[in-house]
Amino acid sequence: MVRDAHGRKMSKSLGNVIDPLHVIEGITLEGLHQTLAEGNLDPKEVIKAKAGQKADFPDGIEECGTDALRFALARDINLDIKRVVSYRHWCNKLWNALRFALLYLPEGFAPQPAAQLDVSALPAASRWVLSRLNGTVKGVVAAMEAYQFADATQRLYAWWQYDLCDVFIELMKPVMAADPEGKDPAAAAAKEGTCQALAVALDSGLRLLHPFMPFVTEELWQRLPRPGEQPPSIMVAEYPQPREGWDDPELERAFADMQVLMARKRTRSSARAALGPCSHAPADARLPPRAGG
Repeated sequence: MVRDAHGRKMSKSLGNVIDPLHVIEGITLEGLHQTLAEGNLDPKEVIKAKAGQKADFPDGIEECGTDALRFALARDINLDIKRVVSYRHWCNKLWNALRFALLYLPEGFAPQPAAQLDVSALPAASRWVLSRLNGTVKGVVAAMEAYQFADATQRLYAWWQYDLCDVFIELMKPVMAADPEGKDPAAAAAKEGTCQALAVALDSGLRLLHPFMPFVTEELWQRLPRPGEQPPSIMVAEYPQPREGWDDPELERAFADMQVLMARKRTRSSARAALGPCSHAPADARLPPRAGG
């Protein structure tokens, strides 16, 4: 059953049915009103439905595209157009994240196939993001096989947003900025390992996301450097499977406290940005002691 944002069953008799094309292509409030006028609702119901449209969509419905709508419909929620719009903005974030990440890959970079990657030789942050990726692959594959699409989309969103974008890409910056003259072999090895992990993470992450967002993932996947002979389209690329030796629960626990700290830092920064320049006091963020010392 499809329900609106208020939990009511979508019904022509209520005038709260949302045409998917209006979400994909966008429509003005006047256009929404016009669809009611062209229907077969009772005039009194038309007035009620118009009031509801004006309350829910005062500026009409923003153009969201098919990927954002598909991703939203996979969730077990009432259909809230604001959520669909937020996923449209998230598609833009994926574009920006991939474009930013690719700036770190050197010219002529040749990624290794994931099966040949020696994870144990990678820097800690790279081992961590691949461990998180492996856990996400397991969860998404299990959810897909059980037809739990809402769980699959939630896991995908969490890995892309909170693991790759919020943590790993941020941790890449000092690694890639170190030793600009290229005189330190250890720094060069760390850069190479980080780039290899990034390439695998982006490739696997896009293939995981593809069933839910086929258009944006296809476009982004075509821009990735890929090892050797690869399928011409992400549609026929192998779906990711869990890899033995990639899980590192101890490292994930070590990174968990850092994620809390980074989240608090972002919250404080957002609050300061909202309040404007009001104080020059230093930021104070504290972690609670872990149980057991």
